[in-house]
Amino acid sequence: MGEVVESGDGIGRTFGRAGMESFPPGTRWVYSSQVVTDTKATQLHRRTAISMCDYSIVIPCYRSGAWLAELVQRVERALANVPGSFEILLVNDASPDDTWQVIESLAGQCGFVHGLDMMFNTGQFRATLCGMEHAVGNQIILMDDDLQHPPEAIPDLIAALDAHPEWDCVMARFKSPRHGLIRRVGSRVAAELFCYLYGRPREIAPSSFRILRRPLVETICRHGTANPLIGPLIFRSTRRLGNVDVEHQPRSQGRSGYSVSRLMRIVWQSIFSTSTLPLRLASGIGFCSAVGSLVLAVIYFLRWWFELISEPGFITTVLLIIFFGGLTLASVGLLGEYLVHIMDEVRRPVRYAIRGRTSVGPGDGEVEDS
Repeated sequence: MGEVVESGDGIGRTFGRAGMESFPPGTRWVYSSQVVTDTKATQLHRRTAISMCDYSIVIPCYRSGAWLAELVQRVERALANVPGSFEILLVNDASPDDTWQVIESLAGQCGFVHGLDMMFNTGQFRATLCGMEHAVGNQIILMDDDLQHPPEAIPDLIAALDAHPEWDCVMARFKSPRHGLIRRVGSRVAAELFCYLYGRPREIAPSSFRILRRPLVETICRHGTANPLIGPLIFRSTRRLGNVDVEHQPRSQGRSGYSVSRLMRIVWQSIFSTSTLPLRLASGIGFCSAVGSLVLAVIYFLRWWFELISEPGFITTVLLIIFFGGLTLASVGLLGEYLVHIMDEVRRPVRYAIRGRTSVGPGDGEVEDS
């Protein structure tokens, strides 16, 4: 059976019955509203669950209506033998196809499926963050909607996290990634950047297929950045991470939404959003250039003193002007890039807006056992 859940905002939740017998009949779930105030005195209302389900599977969706039913069925089968209750939270990122209609249909058929419909396209990271902020599970599983993250591996992630209470997050480590060459190269570059910029342990393979404990999720959601990147926020929040080997599945339908330009933007954003390394590099190069200029000045002064220079060094002068002019322009460009990000943060743009959500129907209290 499923269990209908009532929340403080009047929206019901129904969870799948995997070990639901641990909760007494008529269990009611209540949510309180916690107000977090940032430096701009902007009030962010976050729901803190007093009583929650065990697992929330958050899946951002875009142009995936054709295979969402298969994805939900596979997740349900994968969790059939896992003790505890669960919910599947599908976040429609303003997909132009029938993805939202499919989500509404699945929510009507399966009480443990809940949907959020975004008002405008925000991108995978913001859609995922929206799902994380609305998830109520003690453990939150994040996965893609393209079936390349096998739902059958979810029990392995859960088992690894349960076996290591000291870990905050477990990420899937794909044995043989099925992405294209450009995507693999971009992922490799991003992984190296995460090591240098965010202190990612080198023995940990990053992945968007992962399970997180609720305290880590709440910590990530408290970051008020206008451009959230889930991976860097995880690495900045904790070092207690683990990996589980998972087979990466080929993409059977559709095509990846990550073009070369989009991957480059993500890497660029990951550099400038939460790291000052480029500024420190520019400062270091400027300092080294100043020291080199001083040494060069001493050398030329000695050459002039001993009358070793017969005519002015035109080539040297031109090269120095080009070098320091280019260095100045590069430094100004770096400052401009950071200024753009600062303006984004100061303006506090809307990270996402919810147009609608699936509701709990009168028959959702009864869900067939799987």
